[in-house]
Amino acid sequence: MLINLSGWPGVGKLTTARELRKLIGGKLLDNHTILNVGKALAEGGSSEYYDLVRAVRAAAFARILEVSPTLPIIFTNVVARGGSSGFLEENWQALLDLAHARNCPLFAVTLTCSAVENARRIVRSDRGVLQKKQNPELLVELMRTRSLFDDGATFRTVIDNTELSPQETAHRIKEWIEKIGANSSE
Repeated sequence: MLINLSGWPGVGKLTTARELRKLIGGKLLDNHTILNVGKALAEGGSSEYYDLVRAVRAAAFARILEVSPTLPIIFTNVVARGGSSGFLEENWQALLDLAHARNCPLFAVTLTCSAVENARRIVRSDRGVLQKKQNPELLVELMRTRSLFDDGATFRTVIDNTELSPQETAHRIKEWIEKIGANSSE
């Protein structure tokens, strides 16, 4: 199975994904693992940047196709429409194609939280260490000009984690996946 955690920057995707991996096992591929190679070696937003990011993604996805489809692979991404590059939509399509090639379900989890909490989280110092965006104004602009989506996923849910710890959020995701598994075997 593939599990994608999506949401705006600062919502807690990576922290929740780490907790989810502790609960269900599998592998975790954070979007920054791929994007940071591009950031390190090319000007962000340039054609060279996108070419490099696509090459890293292709290599990672090729490796994923070599492991058992029963091994959970957890992804973090911002899956949103809008923006001039079209890369976010392209990246989502690559995940849909990967699920199809692996012949496994894609579970899409969109994490949300209140705007106040999201603005508080985005400026945390640990985000800067990981080369993540820390600008609350950017967050407002993204929310104004783009829209989150999860079209085409096998299963979809939205979880508001404003009042939830990453551990509680991960437990909700695990329970949701288990409930779907129990219902699909009936």
